[in-house]
This record gives sequence, structure tokens and C-alpha cells, in this order.
Amino acid sequence: MARAEDGRLILLEAPLALFPGERVEAELRWKPKHAEGRVTGWLQRDPRRADAGCDVAESCGGCDLREAGLHAGELKRTLVEDLVRRQLPDAPPFEWLPAPPAARRQRIQVHWDGKALGFHRRASHALVPITTCPAAAEALSEALPRLLEALQARMLPTRAARWELATGTPPGTVVASLEDGRAWRLEPDGWQRTEAPLRHRLPCGTLSHGPGAFFQVCAAWAAEAFGTTLGDWGLEGGTLYDLYGGVGLFSALLGSRFKHRVLVEAHPGATAYADQNLSTLGLTAEVHTADVAEWLPESLGTAEDLILLDPPRAGLDPALAQRLLGASAGRLVLVGCDGAAFCRDLQRLQPAWTLSRLAFLDLFPWTVHVEGVALLERS
Repeated sequence: MARAEDGRLILLEAPLALFPGERVEAELRWKPKHAEGRVTGWLQRDPRRADAGCDVAESCGGCDLREAGLHAGELKRTLVEDLVRRQLPDAPPFEWLPAPPAARRQRIQVHWDGKALGFHRRASHALVPITTCPAAAEALSEALPRLLEALQARMLPTRAARWELATGTPPGTVVASLEDGRAWRLEPDGWQRTEAPLRHRLPCGTLSHGPGAFFQVCAAWAAEAFGTTLGDWGLEGGTLYDLYGGVGLFSALLGSRFKHRVLVEAHPGATAYADQNLSTLGLTAEVHTADVAEWLPESLGTAEDLILLDPPRAGLDPALAQRLLGASAGRLVLVGCDGAAFCRDLQRLQPAWTLSRLAFLDLFPWTVHVEGVALLERS
């Protein structure tokens, strides 16, 4: 953020990290009360800047904080502090879990335009060709040239498309998948069709999911961060209602601390794996394939129960938030990966719920995104 001479706010985006106090040149688009702009150059750089470690850092849209070096977590924390100060002024002090230096993405999405493979240019659909990605797990980075070779040789579908490269935990086997569900596993002799799941061996147990299915971007670090945070909060009791439960990560992390478990997820492929994952871990659970907003009954739970919600990036549907005001569970945990939506939903829940613990986890290294986690108790 910056200020014009007349005091109006200027919101800036940059191809590399911005440090407070730097002087930059930018192209601005003025609106009635503020301006939005794109940084085009630096007049005065912060001495803490480090080498980006990426040849396409200034054009690629995959990262936001290259050149921040060891100070990336520090910059992200200042963003969180500003967000909380503005949106949640009465919140308790928040806990901050920075990403460890070794955290790498275990899922990346790249684009093939028929000739080149890469990420989209910042604020554009133009392609930035890549052959490596320092933000990705080494196995994924090494698989990029193999994917490009197979596409150019027409050994894989050659229509322009978005490909996802994913690996398990610990990183090893690499799977490339298309949005239609088709997937190929990288073998020594090339890409072979597969329907086999990816497996993540985590402290809470082994979880599996289908190729192309949603899972945490940095799976090992996410499991550690969520496990630490939720564990410190001493969550236990009667029934755990794991809503938007995916393939069962939160039920696996917390399940043994509750007498009963209910998981609700709209995607049938995910619920099939959730049922299998929890059964393998010895955790009996009711697993429902349903839209959470439609499934949620009135006055859900009792005083000893916990409702945990990990909704999509857009946050809670307004009608769902309204219905949660009448829930009878004693505690509620809200998880959110969009700061504005997360704070908005906490504000919507305030009439019936009191915010008692708040944490932000850096689950998306080298980006400006963070994961918010809040513990609320019945007012």
C-alpha cells in the first residue's frame, strides 16, 4: 500500500516482493477514492532483498514473494497483522506458523498451449515457458521436461489444456492429470495411464486420494501445521462434525479424540476415499456425500461436540452461516484460505459464537496466501 499526495490510498501489486519503505515506479489506474497499480521498477530497494532463485520470477504468476529470501515469512506476517487489525479488531492475539525453508509444493498446475508448457504470466493468460520450478518438490520439477517432451512427441493428448502434476508424501511418484480425470504416471520409460491413487504417509496415518483430486498443496507441512495448532487447542469430546471434509485429513488428525465422527463432502470421489482412509486408520465414521449447506440440520450437535468447517476459497454461503448461528455444538473451528472471506465469515458468526483462539498458517510458501484457523465457542 502507498499514499498519493492528497492522501488517497494506492494498492500496488509487484512481480517480486515489496518491502515497506521501498520507492517504486508504477502504472496506476485511478478509481473514485483510490488507485490500483502495477510496479514497473524500483527506485530504492530494501537491503534485505535476496536473489530470486528463479529465472522467470519477474514474469511468472506462480509466486509473489521471490527476492524476499529469509524474510518472506516476516512480510506475510505483516500482511496478516494488517488484515486482523482492520477486519477483526477485537480478536485475541493470533498465533503465526511460518513455513519451514524446506516446504515445497506437492501439486502444481501448468498450462500447455500446443507449443509450450508453463505458468501464466502475472495478470495475463500469456504463457511463461518453464523447464523447472524451485517452488515445487524436486520430483515435480524434474518431471516438467519429461511432460514437455511427451506432449511435443504427441505421446499425450496435445489439445491446449491445464495439467496438474502431483506427488505423494514423501515425494516420489509423479502423476500428471487432466481436468476430465484422465491421469498418467511417470515411469522410467515414460508416461503410463493410471487410476492408482496418490498416497501421503503423514504423522496421523496414510491418506489416499485420486489423481487430480484436491489435497493440501504442501501436504506434509500442512498436516504438521494443522496437527500442531489443533492439538494445542485441546479439542476433544463427543462428535466431530467434519464439514467439507474432503478425503478425511481433519478427521484423521482429530478423530481419535472424539467418540463419534461425521464427515460431509459434496464430491463422491472424495467421500469414497474418506470412507476408505478412515476405515484403514481404525476410525469409524458416518460419511455423507452431500452439499454441506443442504445437509446441515437445525441445532446441529450438543455441548460436547465440535463442528469443523473447511469451505472452498469463497467461504461460507450466507444461508449456511445464518444456520450455524442456531447450532447447538459447544465449539466450532473455521478454516479458510482467503483472508477477506475468512474474516467476513467470522464476523457473520459473531452473534452466536465467541472467537477464543486464532491462528494463521503459511501453507503456501512464496505467495501472499495464508490459511486462517479459528476456534469459536458458544456465546
